[in-house]
Amino acid sequence: MDFQTSDRVGVSDDFTEGALLRWKREGGLPEGRSPQEFFDFDIRLFGFDQGFSAESEDAAGIDRINAPSTGEALTLTYEKAKRQDRFLALSFMEPFEHISGVVGREQLLMMMAEDADRAAGLFANSLDFTLNMCQLILDKGYTFDGAWLWGDLAHKKGLMFSTDYYRSFLFDLHKELCDFFTGKGMPVIFHSDGNVKELIPHLIKAGVRAIEPLESDVGMDLPFIKREYGAYVVLFGGIDEMSFTDKDRTRGEIASKFDYLMNGGGYIYHADSPIQENVRFEDYKYAIETVRKYGSY
Repeated sequence: MDFQTSDRVGVSDDFTEGALLRWKREGGLPEGRSPQEFFDFDIRLFGFDQGFSAESEDAAGIDRINAPSTGEALTLTYEKAKRQDRFLALSFMEPFEHISGVVGREQLLMMMAEDADRAAGLFANSLDFTLNMCQLILDKGYTFDGAWLWGDLAHKKGLMFSTDYYRSFLFDLHKELCDFFTGKGMPVIFHSDGNVKELIPHLIKAGVRAIEPLESDVGMDLPFIKREYGAYVVLFGGIDEMSFTDKDRTRGEIASKFDYLMNGGGYIYHADSPIQENVRFEDYKYAIETVRKYGSY
């Protein structure tokens, strides 16, 4: 995350419930073990209940950490992850994703076009609530290495809205979030599915340190992004998990992309999407072994 060449790439992934059920049913993943622990991932996410109403002002409260909207519960696994010296990230939805979950994504996009003041007001309320929750958690003595913002701002063919709309509605809010966390020594990782290539320079300007998952099947052009932006933002992901059903394809996908993504540091492994049920446990285990083999400097 500091653009230095390390001993190896960081490793992190997500999983569908179907994949985990299959792995446990077939005797791969031991009962009581999470894949994060079993595969010794470097990054752990911890969140809080981000439940929110468009009609009333929601209050921050420490009781919200028991049922997180994203990530793991601080009251359950934080202390163990801390002892294991993992990269711990405070995880939450940024304003667009947050309010999309409240009023619906299509309705929010229509609101941004037809009732801009109301949309801007909801985004501002989301920001205030989220920052209050994060400050409350930090005041309770929890410490983190970074922040993880969830916000799907794009689809397969491009952004949900123009970059002009982004600058009008979200840039200042994202900058305030990044300023808050980087001021506390917590670099910001931004998650967005879809093709966000057009948005990358704006996210960098806002203060985002890493972008994930860099889906490889939506036209993201990873070699171009590495050349153009690799000195300014950590690339996090870009590996097609559909290749994991075949060992030769797995090895080719990882080796070929690591060859340029790892240059100069600033790269973290992650699959394009959560690992699906069609990937067998042994196939995924081989994929992680391959990541560790080719991911050493």
